[in-house]
Amino acid sequence: MSLPNQNHPWTYADYVNFPEEKRYEGIDGVLFMTPSPTPRHQRIVTALSAQFFDFLHHYSSCEVFVAPIDVCLFATKDTPLHDIKDWYIPDFIVVCDKQKIGDERIYGAPDLIVEVLSPSTAKHDRITKFHNYEQAGVREYWIVDPVHETVEKYALQDQKFHQAGVHYKDETICPHIFPKLFISLPKVFASM
Repeated sequence: MSLPNQNHPWTYADYVNFPEEKRYEGIDGVLFMTPSPTPRHQRIVTALSAQFFDFLHHYSSCEVFVAPIDVCLFATKDTPLHDIKDWYIPDFIVVCDKQKIGDERIYGAPDLIVEVLSPSTAKHDRITKFHNYEQAGVREYWIVDPVHETVEKYALQDQKFHQAGVHYKDETICPHIFPKLFISLPKVFASM
């Protein structure tokens, strides 16, 4: 399937009215089709998000959301859909501000975003999304590399992402924003 006509900037209002079942992200009005994830990718997302959910369900009012969920990164609930030119479908997110959770989408920066790399999205995740997540004020961004079985953690400090660590498949790690949550990477990468 080809991308819709790219001769004009797309808005989120255009996107929600697409007849296709394909998923697109919009970055400054340009559409990017998000490929279907592989089973390996989904195992990683499931293992990570389950550990976050188990902890946050008991110890926090924050919520975990797994793709597909649209994140209108630079918008609020009051922003008209035709004014939104940036929306993303991260692999999973944690949102602590209930005001950002709409009936059909998330508005504004999640507290934590996790992207699992694939060959077709790695550059996009490492450069474009990295910059835009930083600019929007995402507090923590994780890039998971299933090939090298690593997790790169970036924490927002002074409005810039700073690397908070690179962790390997045999480690237990803590999110910067949830220091009492211990994530077992052996469990995450065990299904490989």
